[in-house]
Amino acid sequence: MISVQPLLTLSKARIEEEMWSAELMAAAAAAYGRKTARLVRICSVAGLAVLGFSLWIASSALARVVFYAGVLWALCGPMWTGLLSPWLEERR
Repeated sequence: MISVQPLLTLSKARIEEEMWSAELMAAAAAAYGRKTARLVRICSVAGLAVLGFSLWIASSALARVVFYAGVLWALCGPMWTGLLSPWLEERR
């Protein structure tokens, strides 16, 4: 019968340190996810509010500009939030 030896043996202290590090990373990822989700909701609601405001405006030229601004805000705001928030977090 062939016995297989592990390639790497870790001490109990090292295993505990790695587990603690993994728990910290998981907590940080969860906090980041909550913060990003809140920013995405804020951008979406603000964009929809601008869209609703554009439907209320009587001038067709201004309404069209506000409508497209609302569409960009509602669609691109969450995307930019997701792209820029890690970069802004690094700069802190």
